[in-house]
Amino acid sequence: MPSQIIPSTLLMIAGFFLTLAVFWAARPMAHKVGLVDKPGGRKQHEGAIPLIGGLVIITIFMVLGLIAKMQDTINFLPLMGGVLFLLTVGTLDDKFHVHAWVRFVIQIWVSCYIVIFCGAEIENLGNLLGFGEIDLGYAAKPFSVTCFVLLMNAINMMDGLDGLVGGFMVIVLGWLAFVYYQAGSVFHAQTIALLLAPLIAFLFLNMRHPLRKKACVFLGDAGSLSLGLLLGFFAISAAKGQGVDFILPPVAIIWFVGVPVIDAFSLFFVRLKRGGHPFEADRLHLHYKLVDRGIAPQYATPLMLALSFLFCAVGYFGAAFNVPEYILTYSWTALLLGYTFYNLKYDVMR
Repeated sequence: MPSQIIPSTLLMIAGFFLTLAVFWAARPMAHKVGLVDKPGGRKQHEGAIPLIGGLVIITIFMVLGLIAKMQDTINFLPLMGGVLFLLTVGTLDDKFHVHAWVRFVIQIWVSCYIVIFCGAEIENLGNLLGFGEIDLGYAAKPFSVTCFVLLMNAINMMDGLDGLVGGFMVIVLGWLAFVYYQAGSVFHAQTIALLLAPLIAFLFLNMRHPLRKKACVFLGDAGSLSLGLLLGFFAISAAKGQGVDFILPPVAIIWFVGVPVIDAFSLFFVRLKRGGHPFEADRLHLHYKLVDRGIAPQYATPLMLALSFLFCAVGYFGAAFNVPEYILTYSWTALLLGYTFYNLKYDVMR
């Protein structure tokens, strides 16, 4: 195992600095080709910000994965094929604004591809409701595709504050890497580690901290959708167990991704009640509410990330200490319904 960990550590360090170098070189190019996000409407940042976060992160991750020969251990090449296709569509959307329904259809197609060719499929939901194991049978593939699409859109809609989606991905992927490592699935843990390297470098440029007052690069739709797809792959693979000793039940995965999913699910109904598009962009999301109520973005992001960390901790320790799965399910559902009721009662009427 040490012979595997040391190269991964060196690759992570190299990937971190390589990512910073690529960002430094690519930012002027993004301005020249117009791949930037301009302020206006719900977007309150200052100046045009390059939308190259996803392009750089995914490219560096793919290079690191090929160097580490991850294609010999997991379905790396088929996975990256789907991710690169989605990344391309997302980049076109960032530049030319692809119609929402076109993006939605492409997300379904890519999700089907990942489920079929990468084996990212949930076949059993465990004792989710307390009445015995729920075996999905023929519904496994459609259910898994639905999970991918919902997760990608939830993470895409979460991308509203500096460092929020990048920080969320680091937190959840970090927990998943720990689960894989604990289970003995070292190669999955290493693959996630290679993705964390460019993500952390991105956060250095995207998240507000003492050395940076505002983001100088954004993920863009290309980044948030592609990262959502990768997170879905690793999360579903962890829920399947991959034949290892520690199996993360699907309900734990629901807790891991709970913050963006609950927020997106709630606003789906709020927008329908308002007569709008369920996936339209607005300032109804939880992170925007914090800012609109006077919490500065540099504090709102850590609050959201702390909440995400707490959700992950509940999912992990609930599974580790054998808390009945139905208790985790009903607790999560109570939060979902409570937050949805709050939004429907108070926000729709404003």
